[in-house]
Amino acid sequence: MKILLLGASGFIGNACFDFFSTDNEVIGVDIFDYHSKGIITDNDFSVTRKLITETKFDVIINCAGTANIQESFINTAKDFYSNTVFVQNVLELIKNENKNAKFINLSSAAVYGNPDLLPISETATTKPLSPYGFHKLLSEQIVKEYSSMFNLNALSVRIFSAYGIGMKKQLFFDLYSKFQANDKVIQLSGTGNESRDFIYVSDIVASLDLLINKGSFNGEVYNLASGEESFINSTVQLFAEIINYKGEVIYSNSQFDGYPLNWRADTSKLKTIGFL
Repeated sequence: MKILLLGASGFIGNACFDFFSTDNEVIGVDIFDYHSKGIITDNDFSVTRKLITETKFDVIINCAGTANIQESFINTAKDFYSNTVFVQNVLELIKNENKNAKFINLSSAAVYGNPDLLPISETATTKPLSPYGFHKLLSEQIVKEYSSMFNLNALSVRIFSAYGIGMKKQLFFDLYSKFQANDKVIQLSGTGNESRDFIYVSDIVASLDLLINKGSFNGEVYNLASGEESFINSTVQLFAEIINYKGEVIYSNSQFDGYPLNWRADTSKLKTIGFL
């Protein structure tokens, strides 16, 4: 297959680049310089426009966009462009120049906010708690619009709490950094009673490969998660044990704006096409 990866130097994008390059013709594009792996820099969308116009891709995966909930409250316009306008621009190009391509949009579980019921199915009410969550939800609606109005092959995936090698933010990276900096006591936000549905990056990539071959490209959304609820304090204690941290962990009992309390995904929709 000919695959175009947008946002190829990011955490998930880079994992996709490595995986799909093994057996496919893959071109990676990103706004950041990452020439050591052959990923092309595109600061103004001109390279992306040229590639989609001139090359008949079988698959286009959008891993681009901002992924910082706190920052979305500060630089809201930037977040809106990166996570919403950019998606529309890509789909407009596909509509006009590459209509047979399969398009996968990486969305986020942030669209759910604090759900009324666990596990969270794709039909659950969406209640974003941040501009980031709203913008990801808008991107899904744009994908649905272009799929239904212009018969494009497109879908969105709602990724829950991703982790893995190369992830330089969020819980595990934050924990490791704090454990290294202070061997006596560290403080974390929240209460420790919050929960997340963690999914390893290689499982995300495998799921995307599965969706390319068996997914429903009619504007559908799919949860990408493990389907397991992990409570933060238990996860922190396990991680501390693994790296032999003997210090104390305390919680601030306050949480940043935009962060949900408890998550566990219903992955049955993905399982119907072979997700394990």
